[in-house]
Amino acid sequence: MQKRWPEYKKHCRRPYPEMAYRAMGTKVKHFVSFCLCLTQYGIVTVLTLLASNNLSNLLTAIFGIQINFCYVILMMGIVVWPFIMIKSPMDFWQAAVGAAASSTVAAILIVVGSLHDAPACNPVVTYPEFSFKNLFLGYGTIAFAYGGHGAFPTIQHDMTKPFRFNRSVWASYIYILIFYLIVAVTGYEVYGNSMKNTIIPSLQITWLSQLVNLMITVHVLPTIVIVFSPLAQQVEEWTGVPSRHFGVRRFIIRSLLLLGCIFTAESIPHFGVFLDLVGGSTITLMTMLLPSVFYLFLFASEKKRLHLINTMQVSPDSPDDQLASITDILRYTSKPVLFFNLASFGETFGLIGGVAASTAAIAELLDAKMAPPCYITWFTSGLNMAPTPSGSVHCCGPFRNITVNDIDPLSFCLLGSYG
Repeated sequence: MQKRWPEYKKHCRRPYPEMAYRAMGTKVKHFVSFCLCLTQYGIVTVLTLLASNNLSNLLTAIFGIQINFCYVILMMGIVVWPFIMIKSPMDFWQAAVGAAASSTVAAILIVVGSLHDAPACNPVVTYPEFSFKNLFLGYGTIAFAYGGHGAFPTIQHDMTKPFRFNRSVWASYIYILIFYLIVAVTGYEVYGNSMKNTIIPSLQITWLSQLVNLMITVHVLPTIVIVFSPLAQQVEEWTGVPSRHFGVRRFIIRSLLLLGCIFTAESIPHFGVFLDLVGGSTITLMTMLLPSVFYLFLFASEKKRLHLINTMQVSPDSPDDQLASITDILRYTSKPVLFFNLASFGETFGLIGGVAASTAAIAELLDAKMAPPCYITWFTSGLNMAPTPSGSVHCCGPFRNITVNDIDPLSFCLLGSYG
């Protein structure tokens, strides 16, 4: 796009919607802007819930006091509030490097802790029964884990050497794939059905589990800031907030956006299901479906313009604003390229998996077993903080009462996780 439209070599607030505009026009640009905002909003909310969950477990293990999860969400919002005022992720690159390092250390510690628990837990491990609902929810989780595409154009545009973006993407995906597989396989084989939303509370070396909690939280906090940036920049563009300097209007807009994310987190205080919903809906759309569609339209529009210039229907100096139609795509795109994009794993599996995952997540959210929003709980029974009468570990085994060193499960295992 920078070769065809040199104006994009300057600072571009919203590269993804601009890609949609050049590919398919103004209406699609607005649609993509809305989807991108919804995606980033959902990701920030999920990451806030995840960080709050980790911090809650950490405080429970260290101080023995169960601070209500709803309060921890508010605490997390206060922590990230000053940092979301940063103009762009390029102003926060040091924290991104630190986040990558902390997640690497956390993954290694998780594997070490799982292998430590394996002799006691693996012989009694049980696995959940297969169900299509869990399969689709799992798809949503995987899509969320790999779904950074909505922020990729912004990050690439802000890079000092954007031509090396492909190299960084390949390295990043290979890197996280290795760690995801190692952690997932190890945790599944050792703990099986005794795990809850995350593997961390299942680790029975308490200090190691809390260190992992801390490392993941250190990873998540900068990620919240980085993901929040495209959302804030789009809303600021809609509201006419100047991009050059920090001002009162930027402070108000970003504060209101963060408040909205916190309110959503308080409304759905279950990051696992909400994560599946975001992963199966907007992230699937932005990650698997739209990139191929935009590529086909941009490729065809470039070929169409060259054809019009060669046949002297337009001047080479005329504005490069020709949009491609579906007919143009069929005409100017080779059949192998067209087939690869439309019948690829991303398009086919993404469409089916996204619809199924979103449906399963919505059904799970509407389940009567789901806890009510925090503010409903506060009005009905209050949000109390009290000493925990039991431990904080999700012990292994079919009844979640197996401990590695024959510790009394009543004092070590999380109350309600066994029996």
